[in-house]
Amino acid sequence: MNLSIISPSGKLFNGTVGSVKLPGALGPFQVLSNHAPTLSNLIPGKITYTVGAISSSISIRGGFTSIADNQVMVVCEPMG
Repeated sequence: MNLSIISPSGKLFNGTVGSVKLPGALGPFQVLSNHAPTLSNLIPGKITYTVGAISSSISIRGGFTSIADNQVMVVCEPMG
């Protein structure tokens, strides 16, 4: 699935990932391929994603996500 992470200062990540963990307003959740369409607010925390066997993360102050058709779009404000 494709993950795009965008902030006011520009694109933080865009690429194919195996999974994404997001700090949702109702609790953290994981997104895998063929996830149900979802809109969610994001709270301060970490976005963690895997590319192959490598896991990376970005700390955020908050934002929102849209998930549909194996496309995960995150608009957020990164920390720091």
